[in-house]
Amino acid sequence: MPHDLGLSRRSFLVRAGATGVGLVMAGRGNVFAGEAAANQPPADPSRMLAGIADPAIRAGMEAAILKNMVPAAVETDYPGYFWISADERAYGNATWPGLDSWQMAGAYLLMGRTRMVLDYFDFVRASQRKDGHIPFAIFPGNTPAGGCLSGLNTPHDIYTYKPPKREGLPTSSQQPRSWIGLFKHWHPKDPLGVLAPVCFVLTAAEIFDATGSAAWLRERLPSLEAAAKHVLSRKDKNGLIGGAGFYLELPARYNWDGVTQCYAIHAFRELARLFRAAGDATSHATWSAHADKLTEVFHAAFWRGDHFGEYVHPERGLVDLHGLSDANWAAVAFDIVGGRKLEVLWPRLMKEKGFWWGDMPTQTVSKPLSYEKWEYDEPLPVAATPLNDVAAMGRVW
Repeated sequence: MPHDLGLSRRSFLVRAGATGVGLVMAGRGNVFAGEAAANQPPADPSRMLAGIADPAIRAGMEAAILKNMVPAAVETDYPGYFWISADERAYGNATWPGLDSWQMAGAYLLMGRTRMVLDYFDFVRASQRKDGHIPFAIFPGNTPAGGCLSGLNTPHDIYTYKPPKREGLPTSSQQPRSWIGLFKHWHPKDPLGVLAPVCFVLTAAEIFDATGSAAWLRERLPSLEAAAKHVLSRKDKNGLIGGAGFYLELPARYNWDGVTQCYAIHAFRELARLFRAAGDATSHATWSAHADKLTEVFHAAFWRGDHFGEYVHPERGLVDLHGLSDANWAAVAFDIVGGRKLEVLWPRLMKEKGFWWGDMPTQTVSKPLSYEKWEYDEPLPVAATPLNDVAAMGRVW
């Protein structure tokens, strides 16, 4: 951050948020035009950047678009394929339906890469199990299990995808190939259990908002509801959704993560909204009720008088040992907390400096060095540090 701008990182983020909202709204209003959106050419990045007055924010957006998003859109393995890093070296040769690709798909929609995102979504849809589950990662079908990929289930989860024909793409992207989805995590507590099906529903919601295509939505609603039903199947007797963490592997939040509850509520609400858009009032009411019930249970289990706890342990109950956690941010973001509770929670979040490591809001908890040994004392099959993901909120948020 240039010092002569007189901007701290904290004020930068505040201004970036306000600018980002304007950019998003401008993109949705100008780039997309109903069902014809998929056939429109991508937006000109220079036009998207031109409306950003602050030079630091514009430089950051320019780097994100031109040095990451554009180079990553390779479409080599299938139409719609993109890397989640600009050079493929990190996590390349794979697809990541669990969060990473959803976040990038939303950005590509704003950039006018609608056809690519539609093709990406259909590739992921082809990986869906009969029980509705979506893998959080997808690899070539001959990928051996082991290490971080010990959860690969060969040959059960291998499938063949026949891609659509798209002019101007590499020959390699047009060929039918075998793939395998990764549904089980390498960690003994199996975090990320509902990460991908939640992201699958949210990706579809963004696509529908971008295209307005009722025909596209109606065809895919059964698949979306199947994914949501899988999430619902992870509900335990206490009414909470299991999964040991939402994009947080270490330390694993065994077994009912607060962020997982918030994302599940958000996904159920979005699915209800999509059913309403499709004219299905009964399904809209059903999924709204699921969201409302989970909201009620979340408040009863997590609220601590002026904030939400972090996760619920099956033996130790609500864990609230590490200061404020990202569960509070998720509850605010998805309109899960309001009224008097929000009035007391929001000032606490704003004043909590523990999130701002290096003057950036990166921490998932405000007291990252306060974890107890029992929270990460299981033997791990791969080399990893116990607090590997404590600074993960920046990439999730």
